[in-house]
Amino acid sequence: MRSIKAILVRGVIFSLIPALFSFLGSTNVLEWAQKQQYVGAGIDVEFLKNAFSFLGISLTFVLLTSNLIMAEIKESIHRRQATELMKYTKEIMVAALTKSLGKEYCDINIRIFVPKRSIWLNLKNFFSKEKELYFCIKNIDGLAEAGVTNNLKFQVLPEADKQGLVGECFSFRRMVYDDNLIISNEKDYNLNDYQKNKTSDLRFIIVCPTFSEDGNIDSIVAFDSKNEIKVTNENQEALSNLILNYTQQLHEKVPELFKARGGIL
Repeated sequence: MRSIKAILVRGVIFSLIPALFSFLGSTNVLEWAQKQQYVGAGIDVEFLKNAFSFLGISLTFVLLTSNLIMAEIKESIHRRQATELMKYTKEIMVAALTKSLGKEYCDINIRIFVPKRSIWLNLKNFFSKEKELYFCIKNIDGLAEAGVTNNLKFQVLPEADKQGLVGECFSFRRMVYDDNLIISNEKDYNLNDYQKNKTSDLRFIIVCPTFSEDGNIDSIVAFDSKNEIKVTNENQEALSNLILNYTQQLHEKVPELFKARGGIL
């Protein structure tokens, strides 16, 4: 990895050269140098000034463009590598989960729900007696297949209006699960028709909160499946430990995944 000193030196040199050419092309330095006989009398100073100006503009454009392109390429490579790494660690975790459940295979998606921060909601809460808070979904490549779940959100405050397992998790501040979603989603979790349609193919879900340093819930991680999964007295502890450890590691190592969603509305 290149040192900070090397990066600074490279950045200064790359900025200095086109700046120097632009300076020589836009000032009277060359005329002064010719009068002082530092530059030969037969040299066309105006031509040199135009050449330096052109070089300054060209180098600035080339260097900026090439740096932007290289930065985009490197960022794309890093994103792809991060996605592959998250996919790999997820597969390891799912394999361990599957083993603890005594199954051969379980198709599990890991989705992150984060607070929705919007200008409109902040204004509404400022003038309201009861605070409203929603957690909206983030489907991360490598962790989940989005399917029809995009734009899904659940209300967690006020307490009386909480929705889904996300609302239950926020309320109880601990891990909660449901292994009979086909029936309970229709009647138990205060879901509207839109939310029911978005989650109609799920049979199992377990959700786990993550906490900020001040003790507030800053995200809720959901592990859901279309497969039938039953939590029993025998597998409950192993299941809980695996999910809790994985969630905490993900929260600590990749904190950018857990940033709140902003916007106007």
